[in-house]
Amino acid sequence: MIRRIVPKGHSFDGFSQEDISLMMNHINSYGREGLNDRSPYDVFSYLFGEDVLKKLGVERVSPDSIVLRPSLLER
Repeated sequence: MIRRIVPKGHSFDGFSQEDISLMMNHINSYGREGLNDRSPYDVFSYLFGEDVLKKLGVERVSPDSIVLRPSLLER
């Protein structure tokens, strides 16, 4: 899924931690068939609680706002 946002051949060198966190928040908020259409965020939250996610700086992105295209990180 990372390659949907950062196509093959593009370097990760120019991305800040904020860019990477934004990308991972979108990826981890996307529902997966293998998780019964739940997102990794939702499964982790159920198992370990929202407090852990907040301490890690992870945020949930609403399903209608998820962007898995290069435009997510365009400046």
